[in-house]
Amino acid sequence: MVQRSPLTQAEKQIIQDKKSAGMSLREISVELQCSFETVRKWWRCGRDGRAVRMRGRPKQGPVSTYPAAVSEKALELKQAHPHWGPKKVRVEMGPELGLSEKELPSPARLSELFKQRCPGAVQPRQPRLLPPPDPKVGLVHQRWQMDAKDAIPLGAERANVQEIRDIYSGLMIGSQAFVAPQTAKGWQHLHREQHQQALRLAFSQWGLPLEVQTDNDGEFANLTDPGFPTLFTLWLVGLGITHVLSRPHRPTDQPQIERNHRTQGDFAWKDQTFERLDLFQQTLDHHRQVYNELYPSEAAHCHGQPPLSVFPTARSTGRPYHPDLEWDLFDLSRVDAFLAERVWTRKVAKNGTVHLGDHYYILGVNWIAQFVAIRFLPETRSFRFQTKDGSRILDLPAQGLEKDHLIGSIPANIPLPAGLQLFLPLLGV
Repeated sequence: MVQRSPLTQAEKQIIQDKKSAGMSLREISVELQCSFETVRKWWRCGRDGRAVRMRGRPKQGPVSTYPAAVSEKALELKQAHPHWGPKKVRVEMGPELGLSEKELPSPARLSELFKQRCPGAVQPRQPRLLPPPDPKVGLVHQRWQMDAKDAIPLGAERANVQEIRDIYSGLMIGSQAFVAPQTAKGWQHLHREQHQQALRLAFSQWGLPLEVQTDNDGEFANLTDPGFPTLFTLWLVGLGITHVLSRPHRPTDQPQIERNHRTQGDFAWKDQTFERLDLFQQTLDHHRQVYNELYPSEAAHCHGQPPLSVFPTARSTGRPYHPDLEWDLFDLSRVDAFLAERVWTRKVAKNGTVHLGDHYYILGVNWIAQFVAIRFLPETRSFRFQTKDGSRILDLPAQGLEKDHLIGSIPANIPLPAGLQLFLPLLGV
């Protein structure tokens, strides 16, 4: 017999009518093109006035086996924070209810609860494409990515948030908020001192990483003199940190920090408004700590566990730092060696000057319109200007490369931890 769809309610009534009219069950099954047993079952159900129990377990609520306070708290948090997913709601509701992780519903049960009880607060599901692990990064705190989220509403003002993330472990290293001044062209972006301040706070908590990756913003890449390192780059070099620049206009080169923006935004500012910077900063710090210690992260190497549970030793990079000790930690010889490895080619301007690293060096009118090669001499901390054939023109002292100029202003409001042990150079390792 040809397989057909289940009987409709009208066909079940036809069975009763035709049987009462004198047709046999066999004839009815042929007419309806279904099995004799099916016709007999539904005729008996109608004759005896009994209902057929649906197959499978009876439907229940997704959290019906838990106390009512659990579902009420979950719905309260979800409706107050629509961008929070079931995992985030689960992490936050545990301490509020005084329940352990084992006493809470699974994220899947909470997800089903939200779909049934508050569908308007459920965000559209988008395909999640996890960035592949960077083959060049194989250690915790080897490379931090940093990027700013600009113009977040803060009362009548706006805030810029500098976020920092460790690529390998998925740790939220920092989320530092700054008030964004308003100019005629809009809300101002972060400047070099603020980038340094955010990193100094991160260094104070975690220690110095091996690398810091940024985009090609004007504070990170020299837009006025391409090829010459910025003060930000040289500051990192002096601290023993390699500055990694992403390709211009390629946010996909920093997928981890871009994803961090969305995660922290869902947690902190998309469903809340703040009137004061300190309250906003407290919220950022809270969610960052929860993410690192409690949140089941989907980062590549976390496998659904909180980052610090998978990498307990990641609480320190092994290279301690404090702003009060930065002058001693900063090694100007690293900067000199970094500059000595490079050669720059410049064309002498009409007034006999050469522009190099945001400074002008006077060569004289005899060299107008000629191309010169420039090298840095560490022993005299000067630039040597040469012709194409290598002949020396003259040496001029380097400008703007003194230690205090590269370090800039250092905040003095971070307490020095007790028993801070500086790392020692490991010679021959």
